[in-house]
Amino acid sequence: MRTFILFARKARSDSNFSIEDLPGSGGRMDLVARCITAALWLSHNIRDDARIYVVLNGPGNPPVTVCFDGSKIMKVSTDERATAMWIRKVLDEKFDKEWHTTYNGIMIARKSFQDIVKELKDSKFYVLHENGESIDNVKIEGDPVFILGDHLGIPDKDESFVFRYGAEKVSLGKQVYLASSCISVINWVLDQKDIV
Repeated sequence: MRTFILFARKARSDSNFSIEDLPGSGGRMDLVARCITAALWLSHNIRDDARIYVVLNGPGNPPVTVCFDGSKIMKVSTDERATAMWIRKVLDEKFDKEWHTTYNGIMIARKSFQDIVKELKDSKFYVLHENGESIDNVKIEGDPVFILGDHLGIPDKDESFVFRYGAEKVSLGKQVYLASSCISVINWVLDQKDIV
């Protein structure tokens, strides 16, 4: 299964945000919703071979991680507002350090970025980085984990932490793309190479 980890530094870690103002009140929850859509949805289908962990590290009670797994998701719409409403709904659930499966298979836990890396430690990590090796030149292993940050990037201490697990820096080229666009490109590359 292909996996994405999005480090959302400003996205709210509680449900105290307005669906009408996802960029402002949600701390860029619009960006989070677009990344979830890019990771999991095709035109008329859902990818059952993909999942995305979103580490919410913004105001509220951080850290909180929400996991959308394409093999478990049901009846979740692809628009930003609907995805944000699901996130807000699961943030209202009671949860702790253990994974709690909520509505429609969405999971939530009080886990940090480093907790998620430790859980996935047997996977091969690829960190999207402007100074990384071109993705065209990287041999991507099966069950890859791609790590990217929001508009602020991944904090240095967390980026350093994942490199302890043998992560490789990969780049999509000289241009800096939106995080959701990066996910779409990575999915395309993996599809072309038949890597799940």
